[in-house]
Amino acid sequence: MNENTNVSRITGRIFKGTTEPHAGIAATVGLIVLSTDEVGADAFTSLMPRTIRTLVTRTAYDDDEATGEFQIRDSYKAVADEFPRGDRLDILAFSCTSATVATGKERLLNCLSGARPGIKYTSPGIAGHKALHHIGARRVALLTPYGVNTHKAFLPFFHLDGFEVVSDGTFNKDTDEEIGELTRTSLFDAAHELVEGQSADALFVSCTATPIVPHIEELERELKIPVISSSQAMAWDVLRMVGYNQSIEGYGELMRLSGV
Repeated sequence: MNENTNVSRITGRIFKGTTEPHAGIAATVGLIVLSTDEVGADAFTSLMPRTIRTLVTRTAYDDDEATGEFQIRDSYKAVADEFPRGDRLDILAFSCTSATVATGKERLLNCLSGARPGIKYTSPGIAGHKALHHIGARRVALLTPYGVNTHKAFLPFFHLDGFEVVSDGTFNKDTDEEIGELTRTSLFDAAHELVEGQSADALFVSCTATPIVPHIEELERELKIPVISSSQAMAWDVLRMVGYNQSIEGYGELMRLSGV
């Protein structure tokens, strides 16, 4: 049977479909999530308005709690190439706070810009510091879920950017799975203990795998200070970079600030 004849029999009508690039989409974010993080992608996308499209890919990695080393198993370019071509991506976001600390902000930005040149870039560690400066916080209470050595690395990371860590504590968890299963009660009890009597300007809750985003508003009411989390700060930074200036309700003071 003639191939063209066969096609004509099964195709039926051919319609002229009108296309509209990025219909209703103001910007597209490429979110790189660690393979073990069961919380971060949903937390981030829950903070995005409908006009901001989020495309997600994952990367395997190796880290060493004893030495503080972190490395994704593939190249940053190979991971970034999982997203659509360059002109269809506006921001590349690397969703790991401890990786920002281990790698360093400038080096991580260089890795991301080398992987996908000509767009904008962020990570929770980069965005977290921006957010704290934006709300005028200098004295910070720091809550992390990491092993002790990883947690300790956060102290100079904050000090070098001008923050005073007035109190700090960690849940000392070994895996993202454990971190993602931390209970609301555990998070709130630790937050209250860190903030009480410390005159902190804000609480920073680290790690995109920490399930804090749905509780930020309630925790702020109890603590009476702003609560900044990894995924929330990164979402806020993305919205600022794409020029989104509307208030996002229900996720804390940071997301409600005018000119988000």
